[in-house]
Amino acid sequence: MIEFPFEERHSEKFGRILTPTVPVTLIGPKQSVNVFMLLDSGADISFIPYSVGETIGLEADIANRREVQGIGEGSVPYILSQVGLKIGDTEISSRIGWSLIEEVPFILGRLDVFRNFSIEFREFENKILLKNPNE
Repeated sequence: MIEFPFEERHSEKFGRILTPTVPVTLIGPKQSVNVFMLLDSGADISFIPYSVGETIGLEADIANRREVQGIGEGSVPYILSQVGLKIGDTEISSRIGWSLIEEVPFILGRLDVFRNFSIEFREFENKILLKNPNE
């Protein structure tokens, strides 16, 4: 079982907010990078900014360009890519949205992630629990 604390931040509108942020190693064809990603049960797929995809060696196949609509009126262009994700000692292969713009947060969404972990949000204890069901 892997345990992480929530990240505490301050919102002008809501005051103290605990955010489920998880350290993740993104493993690409050329290199790996360590990042912090928002664990988002409302997101269909994970997302990374354009520069990070370039850094880990993803190839921009524009023929596979897609767009996703989030909250609000704008949309985000992306390429569905395959990367390795390492969370704690567990490494999985996952499809992610490699954003073609820089202005996107690191999002750890449900696709390929939630089927590989049992996930518990325990905000009242200030912890996020991830368990690999195969261990």
